[in-house]
Amino acid sequence: MLTKWRRIEIVAFLSALVTAGSLQAQTARPQQVRIAVSTATPHNTPLWVARDKKIFDKYGLDVQLIFVSGGTLATQMLAAGEIQIAAAAPASLVSLIAGGEKIVLFLGISNTSPFTLVGQPNIKKGADLKGKRLGTARFGGSSHTSALIALEHLGLNLKRDNVILLQTGLDPERMAALEAKALDAAMLQRVATKVMVGKGYTPLLNLSRAKIPYQNTVLAAKRDFVSSRSKVGESLTRAIVEGYAYTFNRENKQAVKEVIARNLRLRSADEAEDFYLEALEELDRKPYPTVEGTKTVIKYVGERNPKVASLRAEELIDSSWLKNLESEGFFDRVYGGK
Repeated sequence: MLTKWRRIEIVAFLSALVTAGSLQAQTARPQQVRIAVSTATPHNTPLWVARDKKIFDKYGLDVQLIFVSGGTLATQMLAAGEIQIAAAAPASLVSLIAGGEKIVLFLGISNTSPFTLVGQPNIKKGADLKGKRLGTARFGGSSHTSALIALEHLGLNLKRDNVILLQTGLDPERMAALEAKALDAAMLQRVATKVMVGKGYTPLLNLSRAKIPYQNTVLAAKRDFVSSRSKVGESLTRAIVEGYAYTFNRENKQAVKEVIARNLRLRSADEAEDFYLEALEELDRKPYPTVEGTKTVIKYVGERNPKVASLRAEELIDSSWLKNLESEGFFDRVYGGK
């Protein structure tokens, strides 16, 4: 028969086992991260791959990708604390930062403008846009800023040359407006440009090929998230970089096309070919946010908001997680020479 003290020891031992198991389960519980994604576009492919191929899970993360309409809403959600990270255009972020929000850009999802300025068939050069209507998406967003960049590059001035900017929705809406002659020109992304050029419309300026520095889309977080949840942030960055490596590995082409087709709601992976090529064209293998590209954003947004003009690009960017990964050879490991 067990003595009283022996029974107490056994109970205490079993209690310790239960407690240890509980703590272990808590430790193993995936860390939740909510990311608002402002547009369904191929440059989000590494995020989709990291989720769909369970790479986030591998790093102990439960990542929710929340699609919202427009970068302005995504950045407002970030400022309100409804999400931890926004995948959005810096053009939507810098006004908030200038207003006092403590937000940093830590990963450059798309480091070039994906837009081409496409005109009606009878518009052959930039000067033909004087007094004409140019369609973008939301004012203050990436397509709007890209339109201002394109006009300046072509020697045009919005006010002097009476170019009328109109908010006309996403690529499908802008394409329809061109065909209905409700627009004289529009900012279109790669696949939409290919379709319209095939119909005889004029590509006036491809901003990516023109090598104009522009930070199109970033991952941004509040500074307190970067400081207080650095382990989560670094794990997230590892998973996304691995998503980049998976995307760039040509052996995964079919699987990546299937991911793109699923997230863009295409009928089949075959329809994702052009979007796959767009992703490869737009993504950088080392996705550092660029200082020069961010300076371009500040310049154009600052023309409408003097507070933004006083921002310094270097102070908006925190690449510490990416630098840590590079210093330990993580990029070399995940890319494996491919």
